[in-house]
Amino acid sequence: MFLLESDELLEHTSNIVHEDTQKQKLNLDLTISKIFSFTEAGSLDFGGSEFEEAGGKYIEPVKQSTNADYGWWILKEGTYQAIFNESLHNLEDTLVAISLHEHASKAGIIANSRILTPDHSVDEISINFQVPTNGCNIKENARFATLHLIAD
Repeated sequence: MFLLESDELLEHTSNIVHEDTQKQKLNLDLTISKIFSFTEAGSLDFGGSEFEEAGGKYIEPVKQSTNADYGWWILKEGTYQAIFNESLHNLEDTLVAISLHEHASKAGIIANSRILTPDHSVDEISINFQVPTNGCNIKENARFATLHLIAD
């Protein structure tokens, strides 16, 4: 098994915001498109017949001036879900690894990492994360996670 290099990563990725900035040697930075807060409890059971996703509410980014191109999410302490701009395709025999971007980690964000197999739906890539007590401000299209593709 080996990590695909950036040019190969691009063959499996769509909707990249700014290729020169996002493309690294062995990974691609993922950018935030939407953020949801969790507002209702989910349900888990052993067999899955009683599974319910946690309910969420879309958070509208706020522009700091009328001529600003992008808005900011002003997040308080809590648990959220980030949806990324980028999408994946043609992932046969490829594992997907998604982890928190170094800048997000240094901003105090805590997030799960994800490993997706080819049988997972990757139409919409997301990651759940926690904002610390002091909160965190995140700009639209911020680089928030890193994507690695692992081939056989």
